[in-house]
Amino acid sequence: MGLASAGLPWPVAARTKSDVRLLAALLVPLTGPGTDVGRSLHHAADLAQPASADVKTPVVAFDTGTTPDGARVAAAAAVARGAAVIIGPLYGPQIAGVVTAGGGIPVVALASDDSAAAGAFVLGITPRQATAAILGYARSRGVRRVAVDAGTTAWDRAAAAAAVLAARDLGLSLVGADDATPDAVFIPGDADAFVAAARRMSGSGVQLLGTHQALTLSGAGLAAIDGAWLAAPDPDGFGDFARRFEAAFGNAPGLVAGLVYDAVRIAATLRATGHLDRDGLTGSAGFPGVTGAVRFHAGGRATRELAILVANSAGFRTAAHSEG
Repeated sequence: MGLASAGLPWPVAARTKSDVRLLAALLVPLTGPGTDVGRSLHHAADLAQPASADVKTPVVAFDTGTTPDGARVAAAAAVARGAAVIIGPLYGPQIAGVVTAGGGIPVVALASDDSAAAGAFVLGITPRQATAAILGYARSRGVRRVAVDAGTTAWDRAAAAAAVLAARDLGLSLVGADDATPDAVFIPGDADAFVAAARRMSGSGVQLLGTHQALTLSGAGLAAIDGAWLAAPDPDGFGDFARRFEAAFGNAPGLVAGLVYDAVRIAATLRATGHLDRDGLTGSAGFPGVTGAVRFHAGGRATRELAILVANSAGFRTAAHSEG
């Protein structure tokens, strides 16, 4: 079954009557600067709906553009169409308006920032999740003293703040860069930041810790971080999704496309159990997904299982799984 779109020039395989409740509304940018991203998310939702899906309860896409007002209008339209759950929006500043317009409908936001929840359930992989997962694994392997290379981006700062809380819970000591040599250094930043830190510490014997932000490395960059540990979605689960996505649509999906795929599957699971509502989301012991099994909490935050990957010159291998 194709994914219907509301008021947009996209292919439509099935329309619903206005009095039929939708499975979900997908709120993504389908016009303006975010069109390419929105198209990918649109495709991911389509892929999540099997050909035998009930055509009376499809997922319908609503265009948010890139503004809070656009998202609010899209959410109001989704409510008018009888959506049971809203998947999206993509951007954090859009969430509050969507939650208000949703009028109590569960909103599964695609943002990766816990502070943007504003009454929504945050599905994105957050700095808190990635940090807790990698530090938890490090602690299980005997790491006791960790230095944090905080970086300068919003993600880096959020991960550094999360490290303080995780260290307290795990019994780790956070030390400064000028202190005695730590057991490990946590570099939450992107590939460039990770490689730069790795080269500075080459030969020190200090364990490098990172997140999925550094997964784009290859060649000399990958060799520079040989032996590093990273918390990221399991490459087997996401890789299978990516191969099916590329076979269907001709291009590789990004991580957010995997989130949309998971969100649609979660909605379908809740519909099958008769609990497609907030209680259904928070009452479950967890939902499997290509971006990692996730469990929602009443406040909107989620706990997620991530793979621990070990870098080597050929790529990454999965060493364990850790919850964050």
